This record gives sequence, structure tokens and C-alpha cells, in this order.
Amino acid sequence: MKKFWTIFAAEYSQVVKKKSFIIGIILTPAFMVLITVLPAMLMDKGISDPESYVVIDADGRGIGAQFTASVGRYKLDSDSTLNAYKLVKLYEIPSNQPHELDSVRGILDSMLLTKGLKHYVVLMPRLEETDSILMVSKSTNFKTLSRFDRRISDILAAMRLEKSNINLSIDSVLSMTRRVEMSQVSPGGKTRDFMSMYFGALVFVMIVAMSVLGFGGILMRSIIEEKNSRVMEVLVSSVSPFQLMMGKIAGLGFANLTQVGIWILIGLVLFANRSGLNIPANVGQIIFNPVLIVFFIVYLIIAYVMYSAIFAFIGSICSTDKETQNFMFPITMSIMMPIFIMTYIVQEPESVITTVLSLIPIFTPTMMVLRVNIMAPETFSLGNPIVLEAVIGVVLSVLFTIGIVWVTGRVFRMGILMTGKRATFPEIMKWIRYK
Repeated sequence: MKKFWTIFAAEYSQVVKKKSFIIGIILTPAFMVLITVLPAMLMDKGISDPESYVVIDADGRGIGAQFTASVGRYKLDSDSTLNAYKLVKLYEIPSNQPHELDSVRGILDSMLLTKGLKHYVVLMPRLEETDSILMVSKSTNFKTLSRFDRRISDILAAMRLEKSNINLSIDSVLSMTRRVEMSQVSPGGKTRDFMSMYFGALVFVMIVAMSVLGFGGILMRSIIEEKNSRVMEVLVSSVSPFQLMMGKIAGLGFANLTQVGIWILIGLVLFANRSGLNIPANVGQIIFNPVLIVFFIVYLIIAYVMYSAIFAFIGSICSTDKETQNFMFPITMSIMMPIFIMTYIVQEPESVITTVLSLIPIFTPTMMVLRVNIMAPETFSLGNPIVLEAVIGVVLSVLFTIGIVWVTGRVFRMGILMTGKRATFPEIMKWIRYK
């Protein structure tokens, strides 16, 4: 056991004392913010400068004038006294002059390309019947598209109502058919903000994935380097191969937990001082949810041991980094699976497909962390299906991990002494059966 702790301490200190470990503590969260929070912020970006636009009204009933008047209600996010949209010109083209319409559109297309214009809107004839409207822009602006669509929809609704036999004023009917903003809450009445839920889940999954891939890759490369430098032969002369393997896994694993622990402390400090950082209060539902935090830590440890054993297996049968590339793709895909189907999981966290995938041990750590975050159980009650399934997932993952560690231990003792070529499948099977 003393030799195990010697290896453990050596592997741990070798990683923690490196400058790259300190840099990783800073750069990894920054990278996660870059790929999660920044896209959402950019997608929800307000309009800080007036956007110029042109309207071509080929309908001939004054819809273009109504549209430009209604668009004038929108103001800049940075200055509520200025209009968000600047009308350059309103063209009113008779429907029987298609050549003039094409000519004007050609001019406006050139203006778009030279950045002299941001958008132009084309209102086609018989608009309330055909709904034929075009917004032409060089790029998609979701906020502007939604606003223009809403204004045109209200105008056309008023026109259709005016032609109907409903004995009510247009304003009364529009009031009765107005859009509503539906709020989603979780059982118990607590509000679930979609953005916090989605990106909170993404952050937890990314921490697990990056920790596993990062430290697992270090372990694999370390084994290959020691094999090729013959250091491994010296090590196994004084310690058993299994102790050597588990010492490496445990040492790097504790370094992994040290890094994650530092991130958690930084997160707690930032949340405690959130008043000056504009952090939503409902983020606390994630950070201070004991059920989620406990399962996250448990699955992080399981995922690390499971995949580290797999990386150790690969390192013991390969002699170069190039040989390992064939094995990296399926491992990376299995870890990142929840991210690829996250949109579906967020909408259907209890579906048969989601449940089955989350109970397959190779997917369980990341899939179950994602589901627990979405379902947000607040107590460790086995009467709650997601808590029960998470516990079952822990049991299945632990049993699978024990099996992986056992197989890797059998292969490791022979593979670490083999250099110059990659082990073949028949050789690996012999090593597993060998006593």
C-alpha cells in the first residue's frame, strides 16, 4: 500500500506543480463561458445603433405606410429617445408594374452589399390573402425579424377583421386575440428559466467531459512515454502493475478534483457577490441544489475512473500517439453524446430514449447529470423517478467501471512491457485469460 501512495503522490504533484495546471484553472472556465454564455448573449443582442430599412409596397392599399408607422414604436436599447429603425424610403409600386419592382429590388440589393442599407421589406399584392412578404438582409437578425413579423401580422389581422361580419370594433377583437407570454414553472411553483437551465446543464456536462478527456489523455500519454523510455520496466520491478495503474489513475484523479474544487469555490464567491455582476438569482437553484451537486460529484468521479481505465487500456496496447487516434473518436463521441442531443433531452427528459441512453454505463455520467439538472429534484427521495434512476445509474456505472478496471488490469500487466507495435486482438484476449 505504501508503494501505491508513493505513485499517487508522484502523479499528483507532477500535474499540480506544472504551470499548465494553474493556467488551465483560469483558461478552462473562460473557454466554457466563451462557448456557452457568449453565443446566448450574442443571440439576444439588443439594437444599439439605428438600422436603416426600405419598404416596397406593391399591394397598393397603404399597408406600407401603416407598417412604417407601427415600426416607429421601437426604440434603441442604449437610448430610449431614438428610434431603433430608420426608414430610408417607402416605395409604392403598382402591382401591374413588375419590371419596376425588379428594378427597385436590384438597386436595393446593391445598397445591401455596399452596407448602405440594413434591410428592405417587400409587401406583395393581395397580402392578406397570400401572406407573401419578404425581408431581405445580408444576415439574419432574429429580433428584427420577429418585430417586423408581429407588426405585419397585426395589420393584416385588422384588415381581415374589417372585411368580416363580426359586429365588434377592430381594437376589441385584437384585444381578445392578443398574444400571451406563457411562463414555465417546475412542480412546486418554482420558476425555471430556460436559459439558466440549458446553459447550467451544458456547463456541468462540459466540466465532466473536459476533465475526463484532459486528465485521461495525460494518463494515456504518460503510459506510452514510460513504455518507450523503458522507465516502465524499472517501475514494475518494484511495484505490481495493478498498483502502478491505480496509483496513476488515483493521483491524476485527485488533481482533477482539486481543479474542479477550485472552480466551485470561484463560482461560490462570484455568486455570493452577484449583485455587482448582474447574475440572475435563479442560478442559485442550480448552484445550491444539494441533489444535483452530490450526483455531479459522484458521476464526475465515476466518469473519471471509468474513462481513465479505458485510456490506460489504450495506452498499454499502443506504442505511439498516432496509434491511439483510432480509439479517440468513439470515446470522445460517447462523452459528448448529451451535448449533441441536448435540445431533445431538455424537451423530453423522461422519454424512453432519454431514459435508456442515460442507463447505458458508457453514457450514464454525462447523460444523468444533464437529466438531474433539468428535472431539478430538491430532496433525496427514491419516490422521485429521476432520483431513483440516478441511483440505479450510479450502481450500473460502478459495476461497469469495476469490470473495465479488471480487464484493463489484466491487459496492463502485459501491455506495458510491449513496445514497437500495437497489440493485436488475439494477444489482448490471451492477456485477459492469462493467470
